[in-house]
Amino acid sequence: MSLKRILKLLVAFFTGQGVSIISQLLVPPFFLHRYAHGVEVYGEWVVLSGAVIYLSTFNSGVQTYANNQMAIHYNGGELEAAKTVQASALKLTLILIATLAPASSAVLFMPIGRWLHLHYTDSRTAALTIFLLVLQLVTGWLFSLLCNSYLVLGRAHRGQNWVSAQRLVAVLATAAFLWGRASFPVLALTQLTSMVLFTMVTLADMRISAPVLLPSLRYGNAKTMLSIIRPSAYFGLYSVSGILLWLVPVLIIQLILGSTSVALFSITRMIFNFSRQILSVATFAISQEITILVGTRDWSGLRRLYDLSERMVLFLVTTISVGTLLMCPLAFSIWLHKPSFYEPGLCLLMAMVSSLAGIKDHKIQFQYSSNQHEKLAVIGVLTYLTMCGVAALTLRPFGISSLLLLWLGAELVQVAAILRLNKELFPPEIHISAAPVVRALVMLTVCFSLVAWPVYHSTERPLAMAGIALPVVATLCVISYFVFGLKEVRELVEGRWRRRLAAAK
Repeated sequence: MSLKRILKLLVAFFTGQGVSIISQLLVPPFFLHRYAHGVEVYGEWVVLSGAVIYLSTFNSGVQTYANNQMAIHYNGGELEAAKTVQASALKLTLILIATLAPASSAVLFMPIGRWLHLHYTDSRTAALTIFLLVLQLVTGWLFSLLCNSYLVLGRAHRGQNWVSAQRLVAVLATAAFLWGRASFPVLALTQLTSMVLFTMVTLADMRISAPVLLPSLRYGNAKTMLSIIRPSAYFGLYSVSGILLWLVPVLIIQLILGSTSVALFSITRMIFNFSRQILSVATFAISQEITILVGTRDWSGLRRLYDLSERMVLFLVTTISVGTLLMCPLAFSIWLHKPSFYEPGLCLLMAMVSSLAGIKDHKIQFQYSSNQHEKLAVIGVLTYLTMCGVAALTLRPFGISSLLLLWLGAELVQVAAILRLNKELFPPEIHISAAPVVRALVMLTVCFSLVAWPVYHSTERPLAMAGIALPVVATLCVISYFVFGLKEVRELVEGRWRRRLAAAK
């Protein structure tokens, strides 16, 4: 386990999440305040941009499985096997791009506006927007395959930095056009242009800094391509569960409750995605180490990584989820200038969902980064499919809260199932305990119960709630430090830094 690699990737992901936060800080307010009927227009942009996400399932599995397997082969001393997997994955990706890019032009002749119940965007504009977003998505497949290849050399942070740079340029350019009230197709074309540009830049960087990673189609063969398809399909199935979680609820809300409800749901979810992104940084920072440790068969090192990272993630889940909940009134009032959008019940439920999702994401990473993901994919699809199916029946009579309660139940089921799958990942002699997660769930239940009253009575006092949030989070930090045993994590980091400073002298 390399703390240096973890810290580099941690910094890279912090940068990436910072770019995501910039996007979330700029894009919604610009829509809401620069466009007539801004709330409804933003809701329709969310629906259109989300409508193409389902295409990611066609290739996300290929690149994820291939890059993990390349790293496992390379770190196991099997260079040619790694190159063969890379080339075969590249061939599959190019075949998919050559098939789906032309086929997607059919959308130009479809009545998208009528199908999606759009009121402020005509069908021709909606269809062109979706077509350009599809082109941006398939170009992103090649870009992601290249950036994620740096994992093989233990330099995943470099690829992540290129991803962050592309997103930042796309966000700033999009924000500039939003300020000028640009049409949806212009916004989509802006994102496509940035993706093409950075794909070319990444190829140039790879040629200079890591020529061993340059893909060569001559290593690919039909047998390896076929062997990639089945495990990649399960990664694709995992992506389907992401669509059922992030896109389908938006479409259901749009069709049943309308674009205003879509905007309310999306903005509330976005606020808690801020905290989720911080948790994701801590989780994704260890993804490279998981793959390398599995490749070298270092099970004791993997167990230690599991234990130490779990302590850190549970500490962050408890403090950040509660803190974000208490800051919601201020976020709606100051950031969005829409205090009427603050719904205490929705925010409380979203905080609960976000905390469970943060725990789940940490556990998933061990299956995901080791290519032991097949059962996980099936569980995700079944739980979220059930959630969406029941939500379609409950949304009209009970509102968005019913969807969040169903989402909370789905996350609970998945956490329980993934803890069992984590145990199966390790050899029988290595014990994995669920006790830390149980402690976290008990602590979260107590915390949310205690803050429920001020959350429901803070509509007119956002600054007062922000004042309450600071001492509450500080107190939780102290309590969580001892509950989850962060002393060993602190000593490990301090020891590494002392040795590094001593060597520098």
